[in-house]
Amino acid sequence: MKPYDHKKIEAKWQKRWEQAKLFEPDIAKAKKPFYNLMMFPYPSGEGLHVGHTYAFGGADAYGRFKRLQGYDVFEPMGFDAFGIHSENFAIKKGIHPQELIKTTTTYFREKQMKRYGGMWDWSRQVDTTDPDYYHWTQWLFVKLFKQGLVERKKAPLNWCPSCKTVLSDEQVEAKGDKSVCERCKTEVERKETEQWFFKITQYAERLLDYHGTQWPQTTRQMQTNWIAKKQGINIVYKVEGSQETITCFTTRPDTNFGATFVVLAPEHPIVVSLLKNPKIREYIEKAKNKSELERITEGRKKTGVFTGLYALNNLNGKKMPIWVSDFVLMSVGTGAVIGVPGHDLRDFEFAQQFKLPVVRVVVGSDGDKSEITRSEQVQEAEGIMINSEFLDGLDIHQATEKIMDYFEEKGWGKRVTTYRLRDWCISRQRYWGPPIPMIYCQKCGWVAVPEKDLPVLLPYIKDYQPKGKGQSPLAEIKEFYQVKCPQCGGEARRETDVSDTFLDSAWYFLRYPSVRAQNSNLEIPWNRQITRCWLPVDMYIGGNEHACMHLLYSRFITMALYDMGLVGFQEPFKRFYAHGLIIKDGVKMSKSRGNVVNPEEYMDKYGADALRMYLLFLGQYSHGGDFRDSGMQGMLRFVNRIYSLAVQAVKQDAKLSQPLEKKLHQTIKKVTQDLEKLKFNTAIAGLMELVNLWSGEEGNRELVAVLARLMAPFAPFLAEELWEMSGVPAADQTSDVRGFVLNAGWPKHDEQLTKEELVEIVVQVNGRVREKFKVEYKASSNKQEVLELAQASERVTKHLAGKKVKKVVFVPGRLLNLVT
Repeated sequence: MKPYDHKKIEAKWQKRWEQAKLFEPDIAKAKKPFYNLMMFPYPSGEGLHVGHTYAFGGADAYGRFKRLQGYDVFEPMGFDAFGIHSENFAIKKGIHPQELIKTTTTYFREKQMKRYGGMWDWSRQVDTTDPDYYHWTQWLFVKLFKQGLVERKKAPLNWCPSCKTVLSDEQVEAKGDKSVCERCKTEVERKETEQWFFKITQYAERLLDYHGTQWPQTTRQMQTNWIAKKQGINIVYKVEGSQETITCFTTRPDTNFGATFVVLAPEHPIVVSLLKNPKIREYIEKAKNKSELERITEGRKKTGVFTGLYALNNLNGKKMPIWVSDFVLMSVGTGAVIGVPGHDLRDFEFAQQFKLPVVRVVVGSDGDKSEITRSEQVQEAEGIMINSEFLDGLDIHQATEKIMDYFEEKGWGKRVTTYRLRDWCISRQRYWGPPIPMIYCQKCGWVAVPEKDLPVLLPYIKDYQPKGKGQSPLAEIKEFYQVKCPQCGGEARRETDVSDTFLDSAWYFLRYPSVRAQNSNLEIPWNRQITRCWLPVDMYIGGNEHACMHLLYSRFITMALYDMGLVGFQEPFKRFYAHGLIIKDGVKMSKSRGNVVNPEEYMDKYGADALRMYLLFLGQYSHGGDFRDSGMQGMLRFVNRIYSLAVQAVKQDAKLSQPLEKKLHQTIKKVTQDLEKLKFNTAIAGLMELVNLWSGEEGNRELVAVLARLMAPFAPFLAEELWEMSGVPAADQTSDVRGFVLNAGWPKHDEQLTKEELVEIVVQVNGRVREKFKVEYKASSNKQEVLELAQASERVTKHLAGKKVKKVVFVPGRLLNLVT
């Protein structure tokens, strides 16, 4: 018998799939639409690595499973091709981005992704650099501007000196006590500059409601933590000897009798008036050079400078010195913090550093009422009020409500809700992106480009590299920026910044189904009828690292479109599943770490099916796994073994033995349940058990046909070969697709054949195992019968001697626990 020739078989089925347009569902006539989406890749480097194929393989396995269950599965793919990733790679290679993207996207699609056997509908490919796509990205910007959700304002922002552009907070990551660019890992700087912002903060409360979605709790929590809703009160304090007041936000006003100082952010308006003081001015200049992350890192030595001013505590009239410290951020709360060192660890550290008084106003469960001199004594989370006049004796939560009522009655404060979430900085000072469709006129101000004039095409310029001047290279192209005002017709200047690539990916899922659809009026980028049928997305699979960026932005954009009446749903993704990461050499696989593995090498040597199954067998899909070359050989042997057994079974076509038939139905049930939960590794393990048993038995065509369908999500090429081998009419080279395994339907199991004839029952006495015995399946669910068998065992009765059974815990088919 000839061995399994993966190269020949893969080429054969890839050609037949394409000829039959097997992966192109009838979008307009789908009876059971199922939108299965995988986050599209950046075509920014030499190609995909094994980490990508791991993610894509799992998403495709789930899509194939749903297709076999009878759904019209739409599984599109495209390229997030604008942005710094692609531009930096183009600079590195010395090739213009427009030329490079054509080469990289073709390579990704033809040489890697199609070879991998994905069920992707390439007829509806999306490329964010295509004017037909970014026309609508610009249209979306204009719509949001007209809706009042876009603002140009001056703000302190993150500046990457390497990428030479501003970054949103979400594009900055922590490295020790430093803030670095998430792309190039260069330490970011803080710059105050005018930028375009989307007012995502107006949707903060709605973004905290995940109603109607099936998302992992970890992902929800990451977004909730990023939005960081806080309910508290703004308290107003008078500055002694002046008309000035300072407003401090706090969630713990109950401790206000213990307030001993006030700390202002270096950017606070009152501090600006103190710049004549050289000591204060020097401190502020140093603070400006620090990143926000560096300023707020826990455990860092507190720094500060005394202003010479005092605030008056409304409750007791005490004077509280006003300090300036860089651990307070102007962008958080009011930029002013009331210092209560006895009951806030950060405040305690500051008080210790500058020898400020510490007053106890809460006593914890330990009953300690002594002077607070150590950090372990700082009571933050619970306790009873003391030294607080009318609050004494109250629990801190009761005291919080009472003191807030009191402050509001006196006119000293007002209840407020705050969020850490900030508006989305959308503008980038680079070349490779969609030009922002705005025009500035001295007479009319900022005016949106009329929708009839979209798209604003990105011009081809030879010198596209960033200049480091705080503006895009487009700012040097007079032919681009010199325009007429759309309103008054006067001389005006076009915006030369481009929009952030996260805007490109914040709506792409809406575009996919309508790529080839004929819109009735071309007023919007998606066909309304098709969108009602296919969206929101049924299953969205991607990395959890995008939980605070892409997912949050996509939700915001969808909610805004809903409010404009342009879509009929508020949440874009019904179900989200976060896949794990592939680890190699102890760290995440990535180009920056130089530990990437090219999937082509393994597809050449072992075949796409062996690679797909090996990756999905590494571990739980949500956890990822450690890639090791040695494991690939074993999966290749498994593929060859199945092929060999199938060839023999077709010749034998014998009646299956009872054990093999039973195992087959048990496997159908297990693989079905595991695939629903995306537990690919255990599903493959179940298939291995079936094949192990089959190795010592005779098989038949029916077994091969069932196995072909069970294997189809994991090993699509092998599955097609098995299906054809089983005797089903071969897939021809026309548009008739009935002969393909994907149209065969998912196999059904016989529940009676999945049950074991004998079931093991574990018997415990007071939780300790004393006996094990096997009973018939039906009897295993009969509590009285199992109890009688247990009481007849000497091993059990000797532990019951002289004791009375108080309670019988029975788990049918598994456990009997006698509690004495």
